[in-house]
Amino acid sequence: MSLFGALTSGVSGLTAQSSAIGAISDNITNVNTIGYKGTQVDFQTLVTVQTSSTFYSAGGVQSKPRQDTGIQGLLQSSTSQTDIAISGSGFFVVNESNSPTLSNEFLFTRAGSFYQDDEGFLRNTSGYYLQAWPTTAAGVVTTNNTALTIPNQNVISTDFLASVNLNRVGGTATATSTIGIGANLPSTDTQGTTHKTDVQFFDTLGNANTTSLTYTKGNRDNQWDVSITPPSGVNVVTLYSDTAGATVYESRGQLEFTGMPANDATMTITQNGTTITYQFDTTGAGVDTATVKQVDISASTTVAQAVSALVTKIKEADTNFADYGGFTNNRIEVNPGSSTGIYFTEDGSGSITINPTGLLTSSGARATLQESSYTVAKTAAANRDFHQFTFGGQPADGDSVVINGITYEFDSNASVVQTATLRQVVIGATLSASLTNLETAIETADASFASGASSIRLRVNNSTAEPPSALNDTLVINTLSSGSFNVTFSAGFTNLPTEPDTTATYTAATAYAVNKNQAITFNAAGLPTSFAIAEMEILGFANGAANMDDDASNSDRLTLDLGRVGESNGFTQFGAEFTPGFITQNGSQFGTLAGVTIDESGLMTALFDNGETRPIYKIPIATFVNVNGLNARTGNVWNQTQASGDNTLREANNGSAGSITQAALESSTVDIGIEFTKMIVVQRAYSAATRIITTADEMLDELVRIKR
Repeated sequence: MSLFGALTSGVSGLTAQSSAIGAISDNITNVNTIGYKGTQVDFQTLVTVQTSSTFYSAGGVQSKPRQDTGIQGLLQSSTSQTDIAISGSGFFVVNESNSPTLSNEFLFTRAGSFYQDDEGFLRNTSGYYLQAWPTTAAGVVTTNNTALTIPNQNVISTDFLASVNLNRVGGTATATSTIGIGANLPSTDTQGTTHKTDVQFFDTLGNANTTSLTYTKGNRDNQWDVSITPPSGVNVVTLYSDTAGATVYESRGQLEFTGMPANDATMTITQNGTTITYQFDTTGAGVDTATVKQVDISASTTVAQAVSALVTKIKEADTNFADYGGFTNNRIEVNPGSSTGIYFTEDGSGSITINPTGLLTSSGARATLQESSYTVAKTAAANRDFHQFTFGGQPADGDSVVINGITYEFDSNASVVQTATLRQVVIGATLSASLTNLETAIETADASFASGASSIRLRVNNSTAEPPSALNDTLVINTLSSGSFNVTFSAGFTNLPTEPDTTATYTAATAYAVNKNQAITFNAAGLPTSFAIAEMEILGFANGAANMDDDASNSDRLTLDLGRVGESNGFTQFGAEFTPGFITQNGSQFGTLAGVTIDESGLMTALFDNGETRPIYKIPIATFVNVNGLNARTGNVWNQTQASGDNTLREANNGSAGSITQAALESSTVDIGIEFTKMIVVQRAYSAATRIITTADEMLDELVRIKR
């Protein structure tokens, strides 16, 4: 039994060493396999229970191959941005299908040599598809199954994980939210001097739009007004003094004609509770009424001539738009840069609603870029160039008003004894006559309101009669270069005036400041001390882009960054020429996918050729309690077993999960020098085992010859 035992022991040696050489051969042939874990063959004795203390029964040896899955391979750089490696513990989650179902098993790998296939999916050289959590544009993990609302980041299933597909990453366009402007406004400029900056911004569809900011030297030192030019194809632009959007600095709407209005084409203007329809007429037979005004054109009229005729008619038909008292009313005007466009600029008289839906050509097409109704907002009192006082009736005998420190007392019998600070105003037969007497008294008594100037004037408010009324009911007072001054109506003043739209009534015995907060104010050192414009709202894009109005369903208003108060990092006012410093804006036009970046936490961010970025996936890392208990599968992947324990999905670079390195691959853990050394040892051990067999065979042969 000992001889046969020696033979079987030798055979077990041959078998064990054959197993070892097999593992070595696999290791050597996989020396360049990405993420391969070398197999180590250990040996254990195979012992036969001894039945005698004086006689030995041979046993043998068994091989015990094991793959040390937890060993970290060296990281080597790669030129592919979709090659990734794990530095530390854990595995990528992959699937054999790009659209996994219940019959497709999720597996685990360290082989991060992923590339984009013909459908855009990331798969490795073994054909397995990378799985990741989808994210929102803010980088927050969401669910792959849109019917679910709560992402469970520790569950491996198609409800939460998705095959990474770069072909489904659409292009991106980002709306502008902030515009930064810097320039030097010349301190030597005289009142009324203007300069302009053209600014480009992007709407929500990625279209580039251009608007202009015009800076006008005010009537006071170191102060500049700012006006806005609406971009082509929008309805209205409004500048706000505050980021809350509560205080309007300026609001300007536009009407851009692209075709000739047909006969009977209409538009309406609503303000102060009254709507007037303006109707184009080619017959010459149209008749004006209080609410319908005819705009005469002919078959030979050009679009520019039709626009001019409309502006002229509006000025004739509505006193709120008419020129008066030597003052050119720019509440409506032909666009200085385009003879086929109209600007509506609110001046404090009241909001203006323009409805162009009836402006069609003879073929039924739109005659204007503006298609829907829009409203030009009312300018806040603090930002008006002039202030208006609309009287609803005659002042009574003894009523008085203090303007710029001088008292003007209404009197019916000329009994007031006039002094330098007290002037009589004779009550006329009509309100218009009384106001005319007040204007004359002011111009006579106060040098700040010189006769013949338009610093104080009268107009008719809200008259749309045909012809409009000539009876003035509104006193208009400009701001002065000397600074702010007060207007105070006496206690008990009869028929206290209101603002032109009657939304506010002036209060008796309360000083009302006639002043304007200019857009930019500088100190004597040429540095800004205040800015009165903070945001820009843009409504009604003809191209279908969302309004920029801070509405949650639209886009943010544009924040205007003109620099910091007291610093020369934006606008300055020095003794030099107008010098644009910089114009910056965020946002971008449409861009297509140009590549991806993957950070250490596994966040995959798409890079677009317009410079924008957007998170798209987050690659999880699966960890196990016993990685050596995983079961190896063809393709350099593993599946979990009872011995390995259940997987735990983690964010990369968090806890026990390793970090992800982009443009790198994990090398095989095989050391070819060690493998060749082992091969020599195994070869010698195998040869020695054969000697056991041949020696035992010779001994058996001797035993057989004894019988002979």
